[in-house]
Amino acid sequence: MKMIKEVKLLSDVATAFADSLNLEMTLKSIMELLDTHLKLERGTVTLLDADTETINIKIAHGISSQSQEMGTYKIGEGITGKVVQTGKEIIVPDISKDPRFVHKTQSRRQKKGQKIAFFCVPITLEGNTIGSLSVDRETQKNDSLNDIVKLLNIIATMVAQAVKLNRLFETESQKLRDENIHLRQEIKTKFNVNNMIGTSNAMKKVYRLIEQVADSKATVIINGESGTGKDLVAHAVHYNSLRADKAFIKVNCTALPDALLESELFGHEKGSFTGAIERKIGRFERANGGTIFLDEIGDFSMNLQVKLLRVIQFKEFERVGGYDTIKANVRIVVATNKNLENLIREGLFREDLYYRINVFPIYLPPLRERKDDIMLLADSFLEKLSHDNNKNINRISTPAIEMLTSYHWPGNVRELENCIERAILMCDGDTIRSEHLPPSLQTGHSMSAYANATMTKIIANKEKELIIDALKKSGGQQRSAATYLGITERILGYKIKKYQIFPKLLT
Repeated sequence: MKMIKEVKLLSDVATAFADSLNLEMTLKSIMELLDTHLKLERGTVTLLDADTETINIKIAHGISSQSQEMGTYKIGEGITGKVVQTGKEIIVPDISKDPRFVHKTQSRRQKKGQKIAFFCVPITLEGNTIGSLSVDRETQKNDSLNDIVKLLNIIATMVAQAVKLNRLFETESQKLRDENIHLRQEIKTKFNVNNMIGTSNAMKKVYRLIEQVADSKATVIINGESGTGKDLVAHAVHYNSLRADKAFIKVNCTALPDALLESELFGHEKGSFTGAIERKIGRFERANGGTIFLDEIGDFSMNLQVKLLRVIQFKEFERVGGYDTIKANVRIVVATNKNLENLIREGLFREDLYYRINVFPIYLPPLRERKDDIMLLADSFLEKLSHDNNKNINRISTPAIEMLTSYHWPGNVRELENCIERAILMCDGDTIRSEHLPPSLQTGHSMSAYANATMTKIIANKEKELIIDALKKSGGQQRSAATYLGITERILGYKIKKYQIFPKLLT
């Protein structure tokens, strides 16, 4: 019968280890099981603090919290301290007769004639004693104290493994927390207004608006053509606000059909529609305390516009198929490339919603209105994309620069980035040249600088480009440039004069 109890105890202890990663919860369950199955009372697990060299109660059963606080030992102090010091178990058949028992927790009230035995075994991990496991038991006539110790040693081994797993888990969790903080800081730095690219007056105005609105709770609407970087402005508003440490949730309103978009925004309850096999938390709920960015809000259906209006007005919503009202402390930033006032006149956008979201508008100018920023952006893309594509390309030739700055960029910044990436892939040297740029730019350039150009003129322009590049590489030194081009210095001097090139300006 006793063997059956012990087997059942070990089975339940193993289950307790498997059921939870929480060390304290697991240890507490084990102490309760020792009491329930074998009447092993006042079970405690102590762990050694290597920094302070003190032994502290980690978890206890049947002992008050006040008594637990009193249960702190020095190495070698009392039974517990001696077990941790020596790494060997100690059995005290009668605590009233053993002077080593210091009664630190003062949790025992021994009755007259009552005989209480105390068992303390070491918890050993990788050859080092890291703590102890101890219990009391009112001794009976047929008790085998050694059998109890053997059982406690088995459980102590299991506790040691639980401590090891807990330490590994805590280490990994701390690494993840540190990494999360680091990534958040990187993102915050990346989307700092000062790190955004552009020095044109149009962009300076955008920066001022971001700084003015960031710390407020106001709803922001970002207007601008596709590819102008509206998402970057939305990120900057969030990461320069007081909500920077909270979630930033982006929703592309054109990517999903109406029914799925509603579920994506507000979530749904299990069984609310075909395929809803479990409850889903929506984007608004996930963004609680942070910011939600609704990109291309002009594509919202009238049905969703009504629901969004309610969220903005009352800060609440219900999941699809649900009845519980959910509060939403969310800062809303929206963006559109459409003229919402025209949509209102056409009956496609609610006027009341428009005035709710049009609290603080930010207009993001197209690239053709910020010509001064083209080369700043191009150089930034060149540096980043060259590295990403394992290329060593460090400059753009003068004719290529002229083509980039004269183009009208209907696709805005996104088109410029794609253009630079294509040029990098086409380039075999260290310089982006005009022939590396896409046909759309070639056509645009030929319509301006090369309109009706003869073959002789096209060749002359190419020759001029090669000479300028060679002079730039040589720091304006004509002899080095001539050697690089494989011509004599006299011929180079003739062509410099012919094309009206000024070498000193290229250093």
